[in-house]
Amino acid sequence: MMWQVIGFNKNKFFFETVLRNGQLGHAYLFTGQEMIGKRTFALEVASMAIQSNGSTAKYFATEPLGNPDILFINSANSESGQTIAIEEVRKIKNFVSLSPYAAGPYKFVIIDDAHLMTVEAQNALLKVLEEPNPSSVLILITANPESLLPTIISRCQELGFRPHPRELADGILTNAKLSKANRDFLTDFANGRIGLIKKIIEEKSFDEVKDSVEEVMHLIKSDINERLTIAQKLTDEKNKAELPKKILYWTLYLRTRLNEPRAHKILKNLLALHEIISKPQFNQRLALENFLVSLT
Repeated sequence: MMWQVIGFNKNKFFFETVLRNGQLGHAYLFTGQEMIGKRTFALEVASMAIQSNGSTAKYFATEPLGNPDILFINSANSESGQTIAIEEVRKIKNFVSLSPYAAGPYKFVIIDDAHLMTVEAQNALLKVLEEPNPSSVLILITANPESLLPTIISRCQELGFRPHPRELADGILTNAKLSKANRDFLTDFANGRIGLIKKIIEEKSFDEVKDSVEEVMHLIKSDINERLTIAQKLTDEKNKAELPKKILYWTLYLRTRLNEPRAHKILKNLLALHEIISKPQFNQRLALENFLVSLT
């Protein structure tokens, strides 16, 4: 099989084997760091499983999100833009109840950032997992599996996605229009997240990364009043959707500074903040303010 996604050879071998033997399971849980490539891998697995069913499926293999036999669920399309609500699970129930469009054996549901499902949505999804449709395959993607109900985890086959080695990141950055210093910085910053590196290059968002780095360094040096003012700005309606990405960027940068005395404590608190922010039921502003107070 010809894979477009880079790395993850153990997981590639696993899916090549089960697809070849016709032993694809009903539900999988992809776990690993954010922006490491889990979503891309899931879409490619779905395309590979479907594309053998005819020319229509082969056409959609290049555009998996347009394939009528793939339902992609994430928080971006929800009413709040921050959670995956029960309405999305209702879409899943309706989708898996129908026969595959391409008259093939499979339909795929891919739930990105599955930890953003509300408890109500998770309980509804549990019923789908308990009574699987023979033609449906569910792939749940998450960097925070501990936020999922244990009963959901127990009904999925978990595959872990480990960070990529540095040489893979170096190879991707070879042709990037960045100075060597900036390429080295981005390699260290990404910490094996190939998906993040590709996203930054494709979106030309390196300056955004640098701005986030400068922001967290400024916060560390500023007084408490300024920090709380910034917390209010970062959690207002205009900016709060970008907060999880910003905190991820802060975390990745602090990991490159672990030789500095304060970095360990700040990073520990940042990791706790990142986990809280990923759970929509918590007050983002309060969590951010508590973190910023801890910087004193």
